[in-house]
Amino acid sequence: MSIFIKNGVLHVSGAQNKLRGKGQELPSFLPDYTMLDIETTGLSPYRDHVTELGGVKVRNNEIVAQYSNLVTYPGSNKVPAFITKLNGITEQQLLDEGVPVRQAMPEFRDFIGDDVIIGYNVNFDLNFLYDLTKKFKLDELNNDYVDVLRLARVYYPRQRNRLLDCIQRAGIAQIEQHHGLADSIDTKKVYDDFREHFTAELLQQAKDKVKNLDLLADELESWQLGFRNPINNKKIVFAGNLGMAHEEAMQLVNNLGGQAQTEVTPDTDYLIMGDHDFFDKNNAARLKAEEFNHAGSKIKRWSEKFFLNMLDEWARS
Repeated sequence: MSIFIKNGVLHVSGAQNKLRGKGQELPSFLPDYTMLDIETTGLSPYRDHVTELGGVKVRNNEIVAQYSNLVTYPGSNKVPAFITKLNGITEQQLLDEGVPVRQAMPEFRDFIGDDVIIGYNVNFDLNFLYDLTKKFKLDELNNDYVDVLRLARVYYPRQRNRLLDCIQRAGIAQIEQHHGLADSIDTKKVYDDFREHFTAELLQQAKDKVKNLDLLADELESWQLGFRNPINNKKIVFAGNLGMAHEEAMQLVNNLGGQAQTEVTPDTDYLIMGDHDFFDKNNAARLKAEEFNHAGSKIKRWSEKFFLNMLDEWARS
């Protein structure tokens, strides 16, 4: 049994099927790829949904095809006010101009094909798109990818690195459009600018930032944990039937700077439950957490699947 990160991808014995089977990050400069960007109603692929799909297909560094569609759903198409303020997309616009997601997603999956995917903070986009390909039983979105944000963090160290910051520094534009196709084109321009100015040393630094860690060997150093580690300083309890070994799950937490607890207490941060146990309203650990929460605690209850995918996001960051 083992839990480790290889080339930025989390591997968990006994529970690998709970993780999104996304591809591997490949910091590099490629002549052929699909650049993509999506707009959504929020940050969580579990709660929110895609409102716009956009992308460009690139061959020999030149755009040869484009894809752009607003997306609608059979149920609610409400758009939060803060999202409309950000990108101008409204519920009425989706209803007037949008394409049903059942039609749009197969088209977009076909547009991507087997290409390496490139994007800015692209794991955000891939999570939504991966789940949609699974929902509609399309070819799994396991394409390898390049994250332009990783390149930006090396090229502009210790600076804020939103897409907006990069396009302004490179003189590409003064504003970010927050629309799939327009942002895909702007990200390609940033990627091309990096291609022109990156040295071999900078590219190697980017490659070295991709994590390779044995998460059960020893307690990790602070520089390995990074500031995005979701377990650091958290008290965590595991309950129910897990895919991963219970003892290894506890060791994982301790090695990542958290504290594995054997039972729920008022100061527990996360209760991680087996995927089937998660829905058991009579589970003893769940009842204890609810009791403490009624008394003022703030214990979050997550399924093993949710927990592992959150950890995979950290592994890929």
